[in-house]
Amino acid sequence: MSALRKEVSEYDDFLLLDIAEEYSKLPYKTLAFFKAAYALYDCDFYVKADDDIYLRPDRLSLLLAKERPHSQTYLGCMKKGPVFTDPKLKCFRMFSNEDVTIGSWMLAMNVDHEDSKQLCEVDCTPSSIAVWDIPSVQMKTIQKHIALLQTSYSSKLTTNDNNCFLGLCNPEKKMLELHSRDICSKSSTLPSDGDG
Repeated sequence: MSALRKEVSEYDDFLLLDIAEEYSKLPYKTLAFFKAAYALYDCDFYVKADDDIYLRPDRLSLLLAKERPHSQTYLGCMKKGPVFTDPKLKCFRMFSNEDVTIGSWMLAMNVDHEDSKQLCEVDCTPSSIAVWDIPSVQMKTIQKHIALLQTSYSSKLTTNDNNCFLGLCNPEKKMLELHSRDICSKSSTLPSDGDG
């Protein structure tokens, strides 16, 4: 933590929040981030990205720069199916998953949802913006943890044999592997005309 504080004091490039780091409290942490960011910065966009994705900020900036017909737009990737809206459902609640929580808040605020698969690719491509990959070996463990979380709301979920918890095992190693691949880190911001 001292290295991070030194980085912040030198470059002012991180926003440190005084909030407990606990998986079951991620929606509250996310809400604290958005409240602080909104209070401190006047921006056209606020971005939330998990620390276990490989993000291409150069490509994200191009996606954000596109003209949109709706003044309030929520950009995301629906991995589980389409977004549906019901004008009668205008409640704000916390779910166990912060991504679901944010999505529900956006729907309650009547924003336009733009689904972009480029934000949840499973591998680097000439047009991927974010690579999100949970190896299939871990999927059963993740589903077990989600079921446990939904039934017990316990903040003390167990980890599997590889010390993984609801996400990538060793995300630092996975990030370094992705970054070492030319298609991930050295490919152009825009795909060539031949790439589609």
